[in-house]
Amino acid sequence: MLGWGRRLIAAGIAAAAVVFGSAAAAQASWGDPVNCVTDPTNPACVITITDPGGSSSGGGSGTSGCHDSSGRLVPCFVEGKGWWGGDGCYYQHATGDDLAFAEALGGPVPPPAYWYLGTCGDPIDDWWPSGYTRFSVFGPNIGIELLAAEAVKRLTLPAPQIGVNPDAGAQMVFVPTWLWVEPATFTSRSATASLGGLSVTAVATPARVTWTTGDGTSVMCGRGTPWTPGGDPAAESPDCGHTYTTTSHSQAGGIFTVRATVTWDISWSGGGQTGTEPALTSTSIVQVRVAESSVVNTQ
Repeated sequence: MLGWGRRLIAAGIAAAAVVFGSAAAAQASWGDPVNCVTDPTNPACVITITDPGGSSSGGGSGTSGCHDSSGRLVPCFVEGKGWWGGDGCYYQHATGDDLAFAEALGGPVPPPAYWYLGTCGDPIDDWWPSGYTRFSVFGPNIGIELLAAEAVKRLTLPAPQIGVNPDAGAQMVFVPTWLWVEPATFTSRSATASLGGLSVTAVATPARVTWTTGDGTSVMCGRGTPWTPGGDPAAESPDCGHTYTTTSHSQAGGIFTVRATVTWDISWSGGGQTGTEPALTSTSIVQVRVAESSVVNTQ
């Protein structure tokens, strides 16, 4: 799960938990589980996704769900059992004798991590009593982590729209080329995942742009400054540009491939918790022609 290692009490030890106390033994019945295969629209089977940037009109939505190892849709939450852990088990906070048992064998865990009691088996075909009980360490709320992972997965990151100056005709050797990303593709994006009254929003914030200019040069900038018509054509960009010094080492005809890669910082919040995730990237390319200027001396 997001940002947290998992400490497990081995299955053989965990099996003893069924005998250890009545709390664990009480897990021996799934009751009346939801069958997501025959009832895929049941609220327990559906994570609602809201993505404000998911369509050309500026908004979008969709759904997702939880799957077992065979790809079958299973409930993301089972009342009395907790949240799907992706490993064949549903987890909820360990309390009372269960918590004491976990801490006796695995030791206390520092907050905000927590011992969870996992009920493992098949929530649809009701494999119990061949199922088993497991103890694991997760973050403060495994449901929040599950929804955060889904929200991050559904972030719609646009490919950067590249701007160069001059935008038509050839770049000239020894004349500065301005580089920038258009504002519409360099703004924050978000997606929200919701289930059972719990919602988590993931936000992608553009942090920087890495440019490769096709001649072996790499440049790292912010968004860059768009060229303003009427400016000095020999002036350098104040924050993001490149000057070509040769027309060689390119494709035929002095064509160079310019690549812009935007790095997005990822954060999430919901249910009173916040967190960060590894950065994501989006990339675009354009091709530019670089030419040498001719000089004629006259008396």
